[in-house]
Amino acid sequence: MSALEYIEPLIAEKCADMGFELFEARFFRAGSRSILRIFIDRPKGVTIADCEQVSNSLSLLLDVENFLNGRSYALEVSSPGIDRPLKIEREFRRARGREVTVYLREPCNGNMQFKGIIEWCEHDVLCLVCDGQTIELPLAAITSGREEMKFK
Repeated sequence: MSALEYIEPLIAEKCADMGFELFEARFFRAGSRSILRIFIDRPKGVTIADCEQVSNSLSLLLDVENFLNGRSYALEVSSPGIDRPLKIEREFRRARGREVTVYLREPCNGNMQFKGIIEWCEHDVLCLVCDGQTIELPLAAITSGREEMKFK
């Protein structure tokens, strides 16, 4: 089990205790540095102060759990941003009622992408309303999706 596989459930639990959802955790090397990047989210959004609070709390957790056995690393805590990718059922469900563009692994009805409003997403199936037509796509056929941002 990798260090990230071990620590990720503990990070998710700590985030939940603080009222946040662990959106994603990544551990990677950038040059000579090791970086643990944590993305948090919640329905009302994430502020810089939230990131600071979660970072301080996770730093304590990571020290207690001896993440990386004392080797140095940088901890970064951030929001996934407004242009976050949609990949899993939970993320598509969160975007219900919003316009998205999804990209497919293989063509469906001759199209590699669909743009529409999410009607529902359940049991690994995404239902979109595209130009008045309902289209159901298995999540396994979708490589990624993005919410379409509308600015006033």
